Amino acid sequence: MILKHLKAKEWALILACTGLIVLQVWIDLEIPDYMYHITNLLQTGGTVEQVMGEGWPMLGLALSSLATALLIGYIAAYVATSLAKRIRSMQFHKVQSFSANEINRFSTASLITRATNDVTQVQMAVAIGLQVIVKAPIMAGWAIVKISGKSWQWTSATAVAIIVMLSLIGILMYFVIPRFKKIQWLTDDVNRHMRENLKGIRVIRAYNAEEYQERKFEKANEDLTANNLFTGRAMALMMPVMSSIIGLLSLSIYWIGAYLIDAASGVPAQIALFSDMIVYIAYAMQVVMGFMMMVIVFFILPRAMVSARRIEEIIETEPSIKDGKVADRPGNGEIIFDRVSFKYPGAADYVLKDISFRADKGETVAFIGSTGSGKSTIVNLLLRSYDVTDGKVLVDGVDVRDYTQEALHKKMGYVPQKATLF
Repeated sequence: MILKHLKAKEWALILACTGLIVLQVWIDLEIPDYMYHITNLLQTGGTVEQVMGEGWPMLGLALSSLATALLIGYIAAYVATSLAKRIRSMQFHKVQSFSANEINRFSTASLITRATNDVTQVQMAVAIGLQVIVKAPIMAGWAIVKISGKSWQWTSATAVAIIVMLSLIGILMYFVIPRFKKIQWLTDDVNRHMRENLKGIRVIRAYNAEEYQERKFEKANEDLTANNLFTGRAMALMMPVMSSIIGLLSLSIYWIGAYLIDAASGVPAQIALFSDMIVYIAYAMQVVMGFMMMVIVFFILPRAMVSARRIEEIIETEPSIKDGKVADRPGNGEIIFDRVSFKYPGAADYVLKDISFRADKGETVAFIGSTGSGKSTIVNLLLRSYDVTDGKVLVDGVDVRDYTQEALHKKMGYVPQKATLF
């Protein structure tokens, strides 16, 4: 679970944020009561002073709700940003300890995506989730309690609207969630094609392979675009659907209210029913808004969960190359390969088989062979980019697996085939 990387201070802020959300919901649900009194005063001939006597506290509550919302947003953004910074640093630190085996397992393109796009998804989910995941059920549940004592006809209309809303959300989630899971892997694919083209641009041009590479990239780009379009259209569809449900719910409450008021005996009863209807609409909108906020969570959370699992996969991966205990060993740089054999992880055949040689101080040793014969592999085994499958590699009489990697690399001067400037 990605939230285990939060610190005690951030958990305290989350608790404070939860308390502020409860306070904000209470404030928001108090405002309709003042609307009830103001409506009564307007219908019974109340004075301006009486109306303002109810209006000023209502305004104060509205401003308090705004201030609380701003504070909640600030805390949520701080917690989300702090978490994103920490997991990004943890990923980078862990990747620095990876051997070539782990790098190849994940691929460079995927590691870049996980440290950027995936972290952004988690950050956005935490920032919005802290404000919505807690608030939505509290608001919806509290508002339902508030309206439960009102007319059963209005309550039935609200229940039907909620059932329709949840049914539509369920249908959309059934089709959308698998797409969210696929998007992150498709993003990896686009990054892989982009990276390959940028690194190999000279070779591509030398072989006139631009059109072939463009077709490969276009295929990956179209797959990602198609998935993003599908999820984007689904999200875009939700808003007008929700607006239509809200509009139909308001219309049904007015329609039911008209019958109830018409059937009421006496003006005082009709006035009380009208005030109840105004207040009920306000509470019903709070219920619907609570479920609408849940919709936002349903769209953000699946993609964030996929990203969180991908991030955790990096952080929890143990490097196959472990440090030894020898931090320093005086010597002249003597190198011995003692019956060394090596095959890459998952491969059936050996790249090197029973290789033995010795290189003393002042000697120059050269390896000559065709491409793929294992020349670079010998150097990689010396540097512990991989560990030998069988045999031993000794530097100054010590197995390279017994050195700390820092101590081993301090003994080496390495000139790669491709120069990399930092």
